[in-house]
Order: sequence, then structure tokens, then C-alpha cells
Amino acid sequence: MLKFFTASKPKFWFSLSLTLGFIYALMALQKAFSGEYVVQDDARQHVFWMVRFIDPELFPNDLIADYFQSVAPAGYKAVYQLPARLGINPLVLNKFLPILLGLITTGYCFAISMQLLPIPATALISTLLLNQNLWMKDDIVSATPRGFVYPIFLGFLYYLLRRNLWGVGIAIALLGLFYPQCVFIASGILILRLFRWQNWRFKLSPNRTDWILCASGLGVAFLVLLPFALSSSQFGPTITASAARKLPEFLPGGRANFFHRDLFKFIFTGYRSGMFPRSLFTPVTLLFGLLLPILVRFRSRFPLLKQLTNSSAILGQIVIASIGMFFAAHAVLFKLHLPSRYTGITFRIVIAFASAIAISIILDTIWRWAIGNNSVGAGFTNNFS
Repeated sequence: MLKFFTASKPKFWFSLSLTLGFIYALMALQKAFSGEYVVQDDARQHVFWMVRFIDPELFPNDLIADYFQSVAPAGYKAVYQLPARLGINPLVLNKFLPILLGLITTGYCFAISMQLLPIPATALISTLLLNQNLWMKDDIVSATPRGFVYPIFLGFLYYLLRRNLWGVGIAIALLGLFYPQCVFIASGILILRLFRWQNWRFKLSPNRTDWILCASGLGVAFLVLLPFALSSSQFGPTITASAARKLPEFLPGGRANFFHRDLFKFIFTGYRSGMFPRSLFTPVTLLFGLLLPILVRFRSRFPLLKQLTNSSAILGQIVIASIGMFFAAHAVLFKLHLPSRYTGITFRIVIAFASAIAISIILDTIWRWAIGNNSVGAGFTNNFS
């Protein structure tokens, strides 16, 4: 059995990751076609109006349809509009798109994991954990803007780690066309990568490529966000925090409850206002990610950590950039959309990678202890890679 795993190439683990991701997608597809009138919950808001692409006369004088059409990002609308011109119903396309989104997400997740800890078995664990988390909630399966953000943002991270100038620029542009909030996070990550923490103080990166990536990435971010800054909505300006506090819809028990009497809930666990999404640790195996900082603190006791690359610093950069934007969104409430939008997506990605690495370290340590061999090449992951 060990010979089978030892002889396996990364392509095997990558193929297995895609297969598992495809199985999750098929399960969702089965639900989507379980009845004639089954429509994904978020699609009832963000996709229903798109049948206007086939019949422009639908929903006349419908303010709800007009509103959701007005706030839909350009790239997201184009994905549905172009097939609609060929007669493909957007509500039908909405049921198939999650398969593609899930597979792209899985592919980039595997590739990024190999950049962090170049062990195929760990990459498989990363994709498995992320897929389990995403398919148990209404993100990718909705094929709405927040469904597209996972493959695009992971693509940004991959090309950034590979220092691919064109890849980073295109990914940022796509983020602006599908989920503009993440453009701010991507920009923050680019800026953070200009700094190094050495000898208990910050130093500027001596790598010229980091500066080029940052300058070009920020330039693309500026261009893609400029139309949002210059445009105005036919439905009026964004509601202010003071006005929202007077409306029952934003108060506890309201349809879009945002404000909470409990400050801890308001900042950390609130659905729209909180930093941490409720299903962050679903499945519970994602709790292993919390152990990674502790394991790294005792690096000398865990041989596998020697293979952890410098690229793993990007996990901390994602967290810092996300938290920074989270508090910025609170500071200018509603002008940058909901604060939770800046941590909910990125924290899921980070915890999946952190958990996979932590699980690999623990399994590797147990394996070495079981066979009584602490030498290089004796670990669990060396036999399963």
C-alpha cells in the first residue's frame, strides 16, 4: 500500500482533488434538478431578473427587479447575458455554473497549497476541507457574485505567489468586475508584501518584482474601481449609519438586522457586522487551523515545518488585509458595503490552508513517533506524496 502512495505523482493527487470537487458539485446539481421549480435561494434575488435578457418585457415597473439589475457587477451580468442571447435560460445556467466554479476553485486551491507546503497529500487535504466548507453554504452553489469570487481570488493568490504580472493584473480586474470588495483586500496584500519582518522590525522588500507587482496591481485596482466611485444609483445614495439605526429593518429581529445590543456580537459574530462567519469551522476539522501558529512557534519539534516555504507568509497577509478592510468598512459604515464581506470569504480560504498544513504536521509527527524514526524522508507525508 505504501508503495502505491510513494510512487504516486502530484498529478494523481491533483486528479483526486478534482474528482472529489466534482462529486460535491454533482450532489448540488442533483438538488438543483430535484424539482421543476427549484431555484437556489440567492438566485431568487440575483438571477431571476436576468430572464429579461431573453424577454425584455418581463417584470415591467418592478422596482425589485430594477434594483437588483442596477447593483449587479458588470462581469457577473455578462456571464449570464451572453448565453441568454443564444437562448439559454439564466435560471438553468445558474444550476450548471457551480460545477465550473467549484473545479476552478479546487484547481487553484491545490496549486496554492503546493506553493505553501509542497506535499501533494497536503494539497489534497486543503481542497477537501475548502470544498466541504464551501458546498455546505450558499456561495459557490449560488453562482452569484460571491460564488465567482473564490476562483478569482484564489487565482490572484496563485499568480501573486508565482510573481506573474499578467495573472495578477487580470485577476484584480476580474475581482472588480465580479466582487469589487475583494479588490481592496488584494490591494492591501500587495502593499503588505512590500514589507519584511526581520530582527523585530519592519524592512522594505529588496525584491524589485514585489514593487512592480504592487504598482501595476494598484493601477489596475484604481482603474477597475473608478467607475464605481463616479457612478450614482437611480435608487439614491447609500444609506447612512445614522439613518439605518432608526429603521427597524436594521435592528435586532429586522429583515436585514445589522446592529446588535451586544458589542461582542456586533463586532465578532454578527451575520452582517461580525468578523467571523458562523460556518467558519464547518466541518469541525477546520479547527486544526487554529493550531498552526502554535506548531510554528515550536518549529524545531516538528520536522515537517522545514518544508514550509516563505510563501506561507501570505496567509498572515490575507488576514491582516481583511481585518484592516473590515474595520475600514465599519468606520465608513455601508459606503464600503457590509463589513463581514471583507473577512467571511478570505477567512474561509486561510483556515482551509492552515488546517491542511496543521493536520499534515500532526500526522507526520505521529507517523515518525510510531515507526521510531525521526530522520529526513521517514515522515508520513514523505510516504504519502
